[in-house]
Amino acid sequence: MLKIKIFNLLICFVGSVALVIILFLISSYKTNHFGFIRILPSHLIDGVNSKDLKHNSWYLSGIHNHELFLANSLVIKKVLKIDTNLVDTVGLTVTGLEKSRLFQGSIFTTDNEVIWIMDGLKPSILKGGLPHLRFEKFFKTSFFTGSIPLTENSIALRYINEKGVSVLAKEFLNTNVLKTTDLLEKQIDGIFCTDGEIVKVQGSSKMIYVYYYRNQFLCTDSNLNLLYKGKTIDTISRAQIKVAKIASTGETTMAAPPLHVNKRACANEKYLFVQSSLRANNETEYMIKDVSMIDVYAVADGKYQFSFYLPDFRGFKVRDFKVYGQSLYALYDHYLYKYQLNF
Repeated sequence: MLKIKIFNLLICFVGSVALVIILFLISSYKTNHFGFIRILPSHLIDGVNSKDLKHNSWYLSGIHNHELFLANSLVIKKVLKIDTNLVDTVGLTVTGLEKSRLFQGSIFTTDNEVIWIMDGLKPSILKGGLPHLRFEKFFKTSFFTGSIPLTENSIALRYINEKGVSVLAKEFLNTNVLKTTDLLEKQIDGIFCTDGEIVKVQGSSKMIYVYYYRNQFLCTDSNLNLLYKGKTIDTISRAQIKVAKIASTGETTMAAPPLHVNKRACANEKYLFVQSSLRANNETEYMIKDVSMIDVYAVADGKYQFSFYLPDFRGFKVRDFKVYGQSLYALYDHYLYKYQLNF
């Protein structure tokens, strides 16, 4: 009788331990895997050269005539010009800003021969040209939370409308005509849940909007007519965010850290490059510990192609990257690194 009781207790103990282990594994799997597989061909990128920029306030603003332009987030009028092999560097000063009181955080963009400064808080747009880096035109515009130039006289922008939700629109700068769209789909609050990055496709009239917190991106023509809706390879179709209102001001804010799905994106003529925050089923924590995951999609139809890793550089994670033709330029703190694309 005693032996039977001991045996039953032993069975219960072993069963309890096994159940705890199974539940832990299921929980771990759900936490760290998102139901997708990455295709990871070898030798997709090769490192070419690096450049020490001395300060981490530089960001990539564009390319023209085989020269890279980097703007400074702290000093708006300062620009670096670097040849595409990262050998020769020239410091430049932007002119034409004397009457403009721009906020720190204004975005400097080089688009072919045209240069732009976009300030959504002012709100205003400055337009100038290369090679003299002089701004000669000033446009008052609507308040906006994101923007890119579409043509020489129009921009795409995201703003918060009278209903308190984010909207994508096209503004014609010479006439101040604003063409609004209903492209952004509200899931929770209409602001944070629709947050994302506006990407211009090089050598094309297309624009792509990549959501930060869900597995979706939108491709439009230059008039913001929808061409297709694409999906990133993960399974997060609904933004996993929590928002709350500040009682004293009535403003909406994040109540908890959100689940980032897509961190940043850029596009060349053929491909959309999306830096993902999520680990695939065929990846381990060790595999992605010292890299950043880049997923590649066809601009033509939004279909997933393959993925590759951007390795950390001197202990730093990539903080921004842009692709121009077959070259990828990545910023790591105060270092700029060039990679060659082999696809």
